Amino acid sequence: MSSINRLLKIKLLFLALLFPLFLSVAGFMVGMFTKNIPFAILFSISGVAIGILLNIIGYSRKLFTLALFYTPVPLALFMLSWWIADLFTGSNVSLLIGLLGFFVGIWLNYELVLPYQFYKIKKRILAVIYIFFSISCLGFFMGIPVFNILLGILAGNYLSIRVMDNYNRQSYVTKNLRQGSLFTALVLLLLIVYSLLVAFSDIDHLIQLAEQMLRFSFTHSQFYFIAITGGIALVILQYFITLITAKTMFEYWMSKKKASRE
Repeated sequence: MSSINRLLKIKLLFLALLFPLFLSVAGFMVGMFTKNIPFAILFSISGVAIGILLNIIGYSRKLFTLALFYTPVPLALFMLSWWIADLFTGSNVSLLIGLLGFFVGIWLNYELVLPYQFYKIKKRILAVIYIFFSISCLGFFMGIPVFNILLGILAGNYLSIRVMDNYNRQSYVTKNLRQGSLFTALVLLLLIVYSLLVAFSDIDHLIQLAEQMLRFSFTHSQFYFIAITGGIALVILQYFITLITAKTMFEYWMSKKKASRE
């Protein structure tokens, strides 16, 4: 095994840890809101299991491509239908309307999306899709933008496959991977600014929730400092996570392509 292959395996292992780790933390946080430790542990274990499943999909180009083809439109219509209906109806009715939107999305996906090559779709359409799911992710995790880092990982994997047809044009590959990484960081920056504005409008309540979860007392100035510096760190992390994922997965796909030819 060459040093390059060993390095690639280390990077792949690092990426494989991210989904289980982040989703485990997310599950534990959700469980802690119930103030029930067994529930928190159960949700944390469920997060690990979902993370492993996502890794299996991400490291199989066929499964990853199928997921990209079949999930965005149905999930988007499910969430939009559910959220809009929830403004006017009860929770059970809105959920049923959301499911109706999901099945309509499957039909639209079959009619409109599948005939096209998703890895060659126009960048502005990709941007709209990514922004939509970034907003959805922020809402799903109750306005906590930390978990939007996971979308950067998915975006990096997508970018790595998108540039494969131009693998012999190194400048093209590098430019596109960096542009994609900058875009994910910019989207996260905008979401963090929005989240901070909302959070600071009710700072006392937010500090109280943070103190209950972390068992640690904060002053207003301490909380402002942690929130702002943490937000900046997240944006920087998003850029590098997306770029590292894209470069690592590009190397991984190319190594598999080379091995299949030998």
